[in-house]
Amino acid sequence: MKPKKKIKVVVCDDHNIVREGIVALLNQSGDIEVVGEASNGVEVLELIHKKSPDVVLIDLSMPVLNGLETTAKLRSNYPQVKVIVLTQHENEEYIIQMLKAGVSGYVLKTSIADELIKGIKDVANGEKFFSASISRMMLDDFIKRAQGLKSDKPKSELTNREYEVLKLIAEGYTNQEVADKLFISIRTVEFHRANIMHKLNLKDFAALVKYAIQKGIIDIENIEEKI
Repeated sequence: MKPKKKIKVVVCDDHNIVREGIVALLNQSGDIEVVGEASNGVEVLELIHKKSPDVVLIDLSMPVLNGLETTAKLRSNYPQVKVIVLTQHENEEYIIQMLKAGVSGYVLKTSIADELIKGIKDVANGEKFFSASISRMMLDDFIKRAQGLKSDKPKSELTNREYEVLKLIAEGYTNQEVADKLFISIRTVEFHRANIMHKLNLKDFAALVKYAIQKGIIDIENIEEKI
């Protein structure tokens, strides 16, 4: 009898202890083989080219290239590879952003081992998978919308470009530096910045940074020292 093909997985998390624990857990499952490890998004993209995994398990908050940016690049360049987010962020806006980027699963780090393994198997088979608490939150929100009630959580009104500008500004980059990074004019950056402040009802820079941290857009430790 031909042996069952194992699911090839790449694990990406910038915390070594967490990553090593996940790798050990998956390798013991019997049906999953970890073919690579990475600590940031750039390393993930390099590994995918070399290892051709079935599934990538990725953290949201990482240095160099975060989970959202990495997923967007990965889905664009390697559409056959499935992505599961493994994170501590239980935030509706961030879940929506990741779904738009093309993830197939969203699993919380507080989940039990069996849930993570089931998620990988389901996603490898072409299905979607969400942690139980995430599924309940999404269902509750759907029911409220169906009943004509307002959701408890605000829906993001930012465009993709405004989101990029918000992230860079919150990380401490000047308007000119943001313009250089995004290849747009400084006037365009100023326009986006004003729109962001208006849409989110933010009064000053401190409020903008606080919003970005609360929504999981940036990590405190990754904020530029010049802030």
